[in-house]
Amino acid sequence: MEILKPFGSKPFDKFRAVSLSKPLRTVELPRTVRMKAVRARGPGGQRVNRRSTKVQLWVKIEHLPLRPAERRLLRKKLKGCVNRRGEICVESESSRSQELNRDAALRKLQAVIERALTRPRRRISTTPPRGAEDQRIREKKFVSERKRARRESF
Repeated sequence: MEILKPFGSKPFDKFRAVSLSKPLRTVELPRTVRMKAVRARGPGGQRVNRRSTKVQLWVKIEHLPLRPAERRLLRKKLKGCVNRRGEICVESESSRSQELNRDAALRKLQAVIERALTRPRRRISTTPPRGAEDQRIREKKFVSERKRARRESF
């Protein structure tokens, strides 16, 4: 499954596609999603500050159709994205259209919730191959020899 994963300076501001294991379940967004359109940043020329195309969305965690354990998990994993009222906040300003930004923000919100509820894959511990061990030892000896040669040159 491919979903969106955050990166960048602001939490959940920009997203990139990442392949993940299967989520626990798909979460339906409630009708109580609060939306606000504000002025986006960036260049605009003569039309700057005339259109509110950036979209901010808030949804209360209590209104999501989740079990109590899943709600606690959401609060724990998304603590940088949850405000004092217990709302998950997502924004989008990637497009010059308010409608496209609203759709993108809804997709981001869905992806953020599904990602938080996705179980990480179990790591299967393995031993390093013999060749990798030998190469590591050779590199350590080389570095050691280089440092010894520096000491002797003074």
